[in-house]
Amino acid sequence: MTAVPGTIGGTAGSDRALRWMRRNGAALLIYAIVVVFVVVASILSPTFRDVSNLMDVLRQSTVLGLVTIGQLFVMLAGGIDMSVGMIARVVGLGIAVAMTTLGVPPLAAIPLALLAGTLIGLANGVVVARFSAQPFIATLGMMGILYGVALAISNGPTKMVPIVMLSIYDTSFGPVPAAVIAMAVIWALAWWILRATRFGRGIYAVGGSPKVARLAGLGGERIIMATYAISGLVSAAGGIFLIARSGVGNPNMAIGLEFQSIVAAAIGGISLYGGRGSVVGALGAVILISVISNLFDLFQISAYYQDLTLGLIVVLAVAIHRKDGAR
Repeated sequence: MTAVPGTIGGTAGSDRALRWMRRNGAALLIYAIVVVFVVVASILSPTFRDVSNLMDVLRQSTVLGLVTIGQLFVMLAGGIDMSVGMIARVVGLGIAVAMTTLGVPPLAAIPLALLAGTLIGLANGVVVARFSAQPFIATLGMMGILYGVALAISNGPTKMVPIVMLSIYDTSFGPVPAAVIAMAVIWALAWWILRATRFGRGIYAVGGSPKVARLAGLGGERIIMATYAISGLVSAAGGIFLIARSGVGNPNMAIGLEFQSIVAAAIGGISLYGGRGSVVGALGAVILISVISNLFDLFQISAYYQDLTLGLIVVLAVAIHRKDGAR
């Protein structure tokens, strides 16, 4: 008599475990690949497994991590943001020029930079949501506009920014960089927003089925505009970290960030068609890309091969998520 309930309970438990594995398969695969890369790299290179190098890998992932958060919010809502790298570049250049040429103190320049990024992102959102523009074309247009703005701000490297800006990137608490702690907090906040708030659930709903979300009164246009504003905000934060890392503004900084952020979101399980994916998987993908970049540097492999690798990963991600887009 007691064996039957136990068997039923065991079967139900197995079914739940299988469903959980299916839902989180992409994230589990990413972290498994990260572990494999770390183990193999640690065997091949004693330098890689040094604690200071591992912490540096995480610190260098800060900029990509921030930009990817914005990209995944936009992609979950069914869009894409090709302007994230240029937002980081323009904001980085702007804050560098403001501090070195105009004498604006960092405490004032940083909030203004974040506001500027948010407004640029909001402009993208308005064009996409209110004018029904195709997200790729709209944000590609913004990318072109910002490229011109970046050259107008400075056509060469700026002067060295105040030393207090460098501390944003260099400060550590024990072996853990402050930038890594800040990124962990921001990722945790993004996870909470998407999983525990009505706004987060609305993002998934809009990305999964805009018509159903509209009929449910979720305010699809406002949600879309908000996701692009978030993307602009965190991209601006990424630009600030770039300046804190290099100490100077450069009109060629943040090259490829838009591509890398899409790669990170896609291979992390964010559907390229919206409505599906997890923050946890995207974070694992950011770490994976940062580990690969560090390995290429340690073994002195050309960056061209890194771009080739990321391109192949994108093609694979599109193939994996193709069925998700067949509505």
